[in-house]
Amino acid sequence: MDHGFGIIGTGDIAAVHARAIGTIANAHLAGVTDIVRDKARAFGEQFNCNVFDSASALVNSPEIETVCICTPSGTHLEPALLAIDAGRHCIIEKPLEVTVNRCRTIIEAAKKKNVLVAGIFPMRFLDINMEVRKAVESGRFGKMIMGDVYVKWFRSQTYYDQVKWRGDPEISGGGAVMNQAIHSVDLLRWMMGEVKEVSAFSAMLGHHDLDVEDTAVATLRFENGALGVIEASTAVFPGSYKRMEILGTGGSVITEEETIVKWEFSEESDLDNEIRLRFSGEETVGGGVTDPKAIKDTGHIRQISDMVEALETGRPLVIDAEEAAKAVEIIEAIYKSARTGMTVSL
Repeated sequence: MDHGFGIIGTGDIAAVHARAIGTIANAHLAGVTDIVRDKARAFGEQFNCNVFDSASALVNSPEIETVCICTPSGTHLEPALLAIDAGRHCIIEKPLEVTVNRCRTIIEAAKKKNVLVAGIFPMRFLDINMEVRKAVESGRFGKMIMGDVYVKWFRSQTYYDQVKWRGDPEISGGGAVMNQAIHSVDLLRWMMGEVKEVSAFSAMLGHHDLDVEDTAVATLRFENGALGVIEASTAVFPGSYKRMEILGTGGSVITEEETIVKWEFSEESDLDNEIRLRFSGEETVGGGVTDPKAIKDTGHIRQISDMVEALETGRPLVIDAEEAAKAVEIIEAIYKSARTGMTVSL
């Protein structure tokens, strides 16, 4: 069966979705729409797909089975509900929405219509992160002690000035944490388990005329008792590769992008040297350190393929809307703590 996809919104990330769909043998891009007609037409020409006059027309097209929602962060709800009401499955770019309540509205609507909704978190589908997850699941870390992620990037003032919604919390949901570090927030929770409480500070330090943070630090206590840190910024020149540290009584793993910096366990496995060699030589791609367009397609290809496989086999999605909303819940707690000066329980 050939699966037809439609895309709503033609911002930078939409091209990643289009390229990813184009690599999947039993899928094709059937259409696109954008509130700016000229952008939609140019996108349609670039990717050789139909151009629809409205989101309503796209979601009601019989050619389209699944809708990729690539609009600005805080505008996912309306097109998602439109697609769900039309009986279409959805793949929604991160964040699923900018508040837990808006996420919950999507989740409940999908349940009523019995459609699948995936929340995009492509880092989970990268080989290096799947290897770390295997080590977690097999208990190689022993008792979990710390889990930390660092996303210290650089975005110029122009980055915000040219796309005004990025500095508007109503549409963006926030700054460096919600729109840059959210992938690492999701990854940290995937490795360490549920977060119990957070305490955070945030600030606008390297930009001006914005109502969102460009720098934040949060400390976390996980349900398993481990502690952790999230550091995020878009104000540090020239920026650094995003980093993750998963540390336990039985082992430590540190990664930067798709490269292993440390992979050491008290009980060595026959595969450990192979894993170290495989990922120590990886070509590290900046993944958005200074360029928001520097995103590899691999994770999106695998996650969109996951939707196709779920449709064909009936198995659950790897990251459904419920799972995707958990990162928003953590970030909402971080913002509440930074705003109130209080530790926030989840």
